[in-house]
Amino acid sequence: MKASDLFVKCMEAEGVKYIFGLPGEENIDLVDSISKSDIKFIVTRHEQGAAFMADVYGRITGNPGVCLSTLGPGATNLLTGVANAHLDKVPLLAITAQAQTTRLHKESHQNVDTIKLFSGITKYNQPVMDASTIPEIIRKGVHLTTHTTPGAVHIQLPENIAKEETTGEPLPHLYQFPVEPEKQTYEAVAAEIMKAENPIVLAGNGVIRSRAWKELKAFIDQTNIPMVNTFMSKGILPFDHPRNLFSVGGVPYPVGLRPLHAADLVIAVGFDLVEYDPINWNADRKRKIINIHTVSLETDEHFPIELDVVGNLKLILNSLSAHIKRREDTSVHDQIRERRLKELTTVPNKFEELPRKVMWHLNEAMPENAFLISDVGLHKVWVSRWYQPKSPGKTIVFNGFASMGGSVPGAIACKLAKPEDPVVVVAGDGGFLMNVQELETARRIGTNFTAIVFNDGRYSLIAEHQMMSGLPVSNVFFSNPDLSLLAKSFGMSYFRAESEDDFKKAFEASVNSDSMNLIEVVHNEEMKV
Repeated sequence: MKASDLFVKCMEAEGVKYIFGLPGEENIDLVDSISKSDIKFIVTRHEQGAAFMADVYGRITGNPGVCLSTLGPGATNLLTGVANAHLDKVPLLAITAQAQTTRLHKESHQNVDTIKLFSGITKYNQPVMDASTIPEIIRKGVHLTTHTTPGAVHIQLPENIAKEETTGEPLPHLYQFPVEPEKQTYEAVAAEIMKAENPIVLAGNGVIRSRAWKELKAFIDQTNIPMVNTFMSKGILPFDHPRNLFSVGGVPYPVGLRPLHAADLVIAVGFDLVEYDPINWNADRKRKIINIHTVSLETDEHFPIELDVVGNLKLILNSLSAHIKRREDTSVHDQIRERRLKELTTVPNKFEELPRKVMWHLNEAMPENAFLISDVGLHKVWVSRWYQPKSPGKTIVFNGFASMGGSVPGAIACKLAKPEDPVVVVAGDGGFLMNVQELETARRIGTNFTAIVFNDGRYSLIAEHQMMSGLPVSNVFFSNPDLSLLAKSFGMSYFRAESEDDFKKAFEASVNSDSMNLIEVVHNEEMKV
């Protein structure tokens, strides 16, 4: 068989259902092999869109999302989406074609060293130089996307290797058994928690990756310890849960920092340092840290780990609960919760009035099974602070690499992974238009979703930082196309919202419909910090 056929057989054996990407001269054999398999090739309009689709597919399923490009410019177009997945610790497999091996040693058409390009944003970065090694390379690559800390893997397949005749079979899938610490570890952790006056749980993205939200909620209910969550781990506790102190992250602000500043012990569960720099909330290094994670974390002077508990989060949380007595005095954090509730429901200025009302309405009207995918911009801060999902694992926020432009392609992957669940995109006009071409992909393959676009004609998050730094607001303004005409050209239903009532009517008509929808939220208020 051709090497490309073996490559695809190995992908099928790993359970791959979709590959997102573009065909090119150097990957036509691989594309042909995919077309003869059970794997569906989703043709995108740009490789960056393909990488973002693979990213979000990996987040939702826990299995590697796969993207494919040709050599040279196709490969470089993947880089942003691959980096986005890697820093958010998402399982992703990027496959790139390459020129014939007979011209890799010299200057030649479209030939750049893509192995070097991918080296800083992948866990494993391997060219196939002999067709007989394909089963080993794919088995290792797919395994590493999810092993310990998930992340991105890159495999390069030169065009002449893809055409070679070869023999071989896929290697058997590797099953991992969960790891649990020993009893004395739990006893040491319990003793440290019981000594603390005001402990708090900091829940991170690792809880979502590990699908350990039920176990963490049970731990909170059992111990009565309050909890804050990062932007990427929203929904673990219901909004009305008395121990829920809501989200932390992004630009530090006093009300948001109070829960962590009041603590003398932070129990970090599945927290990744990339989610919220500890210098923002532990600059004085007065808070002790217990790290509960699937891996040990990077050394950080503002994250001084007293105890490092590494293993399967579900097993750890279940076992740890039995060793800790329920706390009765939570008065300090009870007062903080009251202040935070007031902050969440108070509009401080005219600029934030409509965005907050949009978020509050989403809190009420989003179906329990709906996904919300936030692009990157000032609206991400609004989503992260004010949006309260009804279920965990249903809010996708790009917050490690934090690239703009991932929401539209991400919505497509979300609908493929969960076709029965409504999908809502929240984006600014900047991020929405960065990969707007993928609306054609969505229409072509029938992945319907609703896009809420805040239109203010500027990069508002940068403008906010300029104002906070005492600088004049400059070089952040742009004009937009007529979004009603843009929606029509992509076959979308269009709604314009200039008020809370406008938005309510538009969202009610959109969220459960069988069409693609665009809600333009016109936001022209003067910015204030």
